[in-house]
Amino acid sequence: MIEVKPNLYNAFVCPECKTEHPNILDILIEGVHVMGDCICSVCGFEFYQLFPVGTTVDFPLAYGKANGILYDEVHAWVSIGLLEYIKTVRGRDIAIEKIVHKECKQVVILNALDFLYGHSLLKLLNVQYHLDHQKELGVVVIIPKILRWLVPKGCSEIWVVDVQLSELTYRQLAINNFISKELKRFDEVYLSRAYSHPDFRFVDISRFTGVVPFDIAKFSRVPIHITFVLREDRWWLIRAENFLMYRVLRRLGLRQAGTRFLVHHQNRLVKKTIRHIKRELPDSKFAIAGLGNSGDFTGYAEDWRRKKIDASTEAEWCSLYAKSQVVFGVHGSNMLLPSSLAAGCVEILPEGRYANIVQDLAVRYADRRQLYFYRFLPQYSKPRAVAMNIAAMITYYDKFNANMCVNNYREPMMDIKDCDDKSHRQIA
Repeated sequence: MIEVKPNLYNAFVCPECKTEHPNILDILIEGVHVMGDCICSVCGFEFYQLFPVGTTVDFPLAYGKANGILYDEVHAWVSIGLLEYIKTVRGRDIAIEKIVHKECKQVVILNALDFLYGHSLLKLLNVQYHLDHQKELGVVVIIPKILRWLVPKGCSEIWVVDVQLSELTYRQLAINNFISKELKRFDEVYLSRAYSHPDFRFVDISRFTGVVPFDIAKFSRVPIHITFVLREDRWWLIRAENFLMYRVLRRLGLRQAGTRFLVHHQNRLVKKTIRHIKRELPDSKFAIAGLGNSGDFTGYAEDWRRKKIDASTEAEWCSLYAKSQVVFGVHGSNMLLPSSLAAGCVEILPEGRYANIVQDLAVRYADRRQLYFYRFLPQYSKPRAVAMNIAAMITYYDKFNANMCVNNYREPMMDIKDCDDKSHRQIA
């Protein structure tokens, strides 16, 4: 945690003259980032300093107010959109609902605001740590309205910001005005580090979704269910030429036609994959989830897709994922909740996302099942390759688990709570 009241965290350095501990005139929480409005006590240089929370936890970025320079000595990836964020200030009114469950004078504030859904969700998951390990503090969550339903019980306050996520690309004065006023109520205030990638082995996703994940001990004893998580803005393709066609149509002003073309192509691939799986696993059942409703999956799968997403829709989808041995999708934030609730997943990983591998998945196993249950396939993988991976994951799990996870000597103090019942055997 980072203390901001009564003792203000200050491990900063003037980016111009390198003098330590500049004067911090104000703390700005105007959206995604937490910034200090600073002035150097020696050279008088005025700058914004980003606090080490969320996506900037490892990057001591600063921005010169007069010269417009972003001081980025480590070339952080987060700096790509940072200049636009800092330079663009919006003053429109924003509705913020304050929900107080318990009045506390000592609090830790977790800022889960972000312009990307997945980033916001990942930050929110840090709440569990504060609830379980810092019981002396009240927990205050700042959350976009679209994720309000995921805030777990136990938080002392929830500040619900009614804003489109895209608007959080910029600084919002209304958000900072609200927070600055509220901070005066507390005697002690700390900022959560809000780590971007919490360890899912210690995250109880049921506290956030209200849905218990797939019971791995029953993997082979319950009906086979597979869910495809589809998007109509990021597609599974098997040829580069398909995307080239989309780009041509987009240049001609026919973007919607290009989207329809790729969605139709994706739907055909899913149907072909289902046919392959049915040959291997005749009793398997299928479902389709995701944003959109193009195409018809009658005779192939239950269609749970929706044109608009709300809390009730996401809750329905979570129940769907939790009864699935496998979920399938293309890399993206749309895979976070499915992979946290299903037993395993198969994901298409585009070449441009190699550096982001696993960032969108909730890896909750501590042994070799980390590799068995989270499978990545190249960008242009064909339906048969997807189907064979899904079928193999289901068909061979019992043998794999016995040989790789159960039949081993174990250290006496080893935590094996997430292993199957058979693994609770005495050490010889």
